[in-house]
Amino acid sequence: MKKTWILVMVLCGVSSAGLLNVIGSSLVIAGEKEVVVHTEVSEPTKALMNDIARRIDNILGGILAGNFKYVAQEAGAIVDKSYKINDTFFRKDPKENEWFKRVRIDPGDDETITKIKEKFDVYLKRIVESALEVQKVSRTNDQEATLKSFVTMIERSCFECHKEIRDKQVPIENR
Repeated sequence: MKKTWILVMVLCGVSSAGLLNVIGSSLVIAGEKEVVVHTEVSEPTKALMNDIARRIDNILGGILAGNFKYVAQEAGAIVDKSYKINDTFFRKDPKENEWFKRVRIDPGDDETITKIKEKFDVYLKRIVESALEVQKVSRTNDQEATLKSFVTMIERSCFECHKEIRDKQVPIENR
């Protein structure tokens, strides 16, 4: 039980840090140690990820409050939002894809785009499977089991995807 509460506290800290990052300054320190001003370019990917992050925060809050119906609802919303990931990152016409331009991917390089999309598909499947598992377990009204399934979702989908894809490809000023 002590490990569970430590994990909850760590997750609350991570959630708070993410929230502060969203609310915080529009200035970001880039890798070259210079200040870059957000250009407020249309970033549907950032909006989508922020919405998923908000739902994840809501799930944690629901677990801690013992509101399992709310947890199931928010997990379902993550499933719905997850299906929009590929549509957002991999639009029909790669030449109009702002994300490709920002991470310097040649829109004509079908091989690279296909490889990246295949990686995204793996994480998309993990997000959906994990969120459905959180939803299923939450219906048992077992707080500890729901928290464990939630942590598994964060580890298997969020952290792994961010480590593999976002941290390697998304420019620091866009995180």
